[in-house]
Amino acid sequence: MRLISLILATTWLCAGSTAAARDEVGPATSAAVEQKIARDMGGHMFLPSHLIDNPFSETFVWMSIGLGAGEALGATIQPDPPAVLPESRWYGYTGLGLLASGGARVLEYLSVRGAVGTSAYLGSGRDAALTIGSSARISGGLGAKGSLPVGENLRFAATFDASYGPVYSILIAQGLLDAINSGQISTSEFLQAYDTFTWIGGLVGSWAPWPFLGFTLDGKFLAPTKTGKASYAQNGIFAAAMADFDARPIWAWLPLGLNAAYTITSPVGGNGVSTLQEFGFGLYYTGRRDLGLGLQFEWKQGRLESQQASRATLVWLDLKYYWD
Repeated sequence: MRLISLILATTWLCAGSTAAARDEVGPATSAAVEQKIARDMGGHMFLPSHLIDNPFSETFVWMSIGLGAGEALGATIQPDPPAVLPESRWYGYTGLGLLASGGARVLEYLSVRGAVGTSAYLGSGRDAALTIGSSARISGGLGAKGSLPVGENLRFAATFDASYGPVYSILIAQGLLDAINSGQISTSEFLQAYDTFTWIGGLVGSWAPWPFLGFTLDGKFLAPTKTGKASYAQNGIFAAAMADFDARPIWAWLPLGLNAAYTITSPVGGNGVSTLQEFGFGLYYTGRRDLGLGLQFEWKQGRLESQQASRATLVWLDLKYYWD
């Protein structure tokens, strides 16, 4: 009987020790599992943004939907008698964008990716429809990324992408002006179509000085094999910077992330791309490390596909899911 009591007591003590050990290693094990997500570095979880690249080799699917409004500079239309005047004025337009992309990590520091997207705008009102017209862009691309960690808080990557995208624009008022200036009427003045194939090479780096804060820099060179008036269809340089903040490392009860990004695309030489500047501010849910979900507010200033000066405000819904 004493032997049975001794065995039961020993079993109880062993079970208690095992449970205590499990309690001690459980949180650490969970944290280690969380750290397997590609966007984690130095204890910081980097937020996604469609405005800027990242240096991480990752497996993911991503969907972004954007809606917005803006205004563009176009020719003035005189209603009575009907005439197109050489003076310019601002007209409103509405726009939308849709981007779907995915990637796969094929080696520890090498990943491939692909994307398809479309964007379109339409002049708001009768005069705007005539002067700004409407335009639609369809694009697709493939790329690869080689990633290199430097310590625990710094990572760089070299990127190489190829992108193709036809652009279709309808411009009535501008077509009439071009026809008057050239002395002949052609359908190409009213319906413009351009297709571009662009090679893009870049370097991107991220730094996480603290678990709640991260910084990213991105630079790219745009080199086309075809030339046209469409945006991003001629030689140019792209530069971007982003800072993001995650509140969870400071306040565990607050799964909220904030980011701010700025990008500029500038021409190379006299036949380069049109200058485009974009600023974005995002709010993201950070309660799950394998999910990037948030809203990004974007302000942009540049030119439309028709080369008309433009400024716009957009709101993007970003949904990105990561695998380890």
